Amino acid sequence: MEVLQGHWDVVEERPGGEGVPAGLVARGWDGFLLGLSDGEVEAHEIAGLEGDWGGAPEGLRALAAAAREVCALEVMDVPPMREMARKKLTVRKAAQVDAFAAVALPVARRAGRVLDVGCGHGHLTRELAERLELPVLGLERDAALAARARALPTTATAAPVFQLSDVLRDGLALRADDLVIGLHACGELGDTMVEAAARVGAALVLVGCCLQKRRGPVRRSLAGGTMLELPTALLGLSNLSPGDDGVETSRADNLAARQRRLALHHLLTRTAEPTLPLGAELDGLNRRSAQHELAMLAARAFALRALPPPTPADLAAAATWAAHHHARARRLALPRALLARVLEVHVLCDRALHLEQSGHTVRHGTLWPRSVSPRNLALLATRFS
Repeated sequence: MEVLQGHWDVVEERPGGEGVPAGLVARGWDGFLLGLSDGEVEAHEIAGLEGDWGGAPEGLRALAAAAREVCALEVMDVPPMREMARKKLTVRKAAQVDAFAAVALPVARRAGRVLDVGCGHGHLTRELAERLELPVLGLERDAALAARARALPTTATAAPVFQLSDVLRDGLALRADDLVIGLHACGELGDTMVEAAARVGAALVLVGCCLQKRRGPVRRSLAGGTMLELPTALLGLSNLSPGDDGVETSRADNLAARQRRLALHHLLTRTAEPTLPLGAELDGLNRRSAQHELAMLAARAFALRALPPPTPADLAAAATWAAHHHARARRLALPRALLARVLEVHVLCDRALHLEQSGHTVRHGTLWPRSVSPRNLALLATRFS
């Protein structure tokens, strides 16, 4: 994809320290970005690709326009949301389940069996089972989640079956008349589903998520050709979401967590790991750890490295340093953020092309508004005879 290839140095150079990414300097964008007011930064972060870049350098305006064009996908038409009353189902999740079911049902009615991979609590699994007259199987690798899914009530005549299964470890055995579905199938799991469907001709409906969740250091293209191989460390960029509401927590909380991560990185590079890449400060920790206060976050990160925790004075100095440099990083990261959705679309197109190469008819687009969930890119593929 030309937009990514032409700005690969912008994607690779993650702002955060005291310097300025060389790609921004070479393009002459750094002065404009560092001169933005706090309000202008906020506006650009929230608006994302739809922001007004009229006062930006010509090359930056061109990047925003090209990224908008790449990401202008079909908006899938779904009927008005049905009312759902299910335990453990939030309003936002209900909207996703309903929209996903609306596009999956026409395909499911032609299938012999439906497999919901990574089914979690099984809300989507039960929704389809209650509206279909065919076997619906939920696959979940977390035993506790699978047990909860079995315990929740259903009105389906043929209750869905919830099976403990680690697809990445054990593989995914499909039949040609199967429909395999995944609502927010993360990273490598989504690729595995696409490859399994392509091999046997099964139908697929997929909304991906968290593209960086994979075991290897690189996401290799499924379709080959001119499609890019993407380092796992960079795929997390696709999780950046504009707007006031984040995927799991508020935008303000997300910004605070990023500042704490920068403070932690500063502490680690000053005391133990001078060459630690940005982003690696949370190695061994769940990314949600950054939602905790810096003292707790640092204590856990240092303990993992068998290091004594930083002193209160060290923590205070790192927090002050990070507050200043996070403000700079937010400005310098704006061009990189413009490419976040492009990365996500690139993976979507690679999956779609791989399925088309196997003889599938493929459709893709956005399934619900970003206010429901920023992870809204859907892929539908059929090859029924």
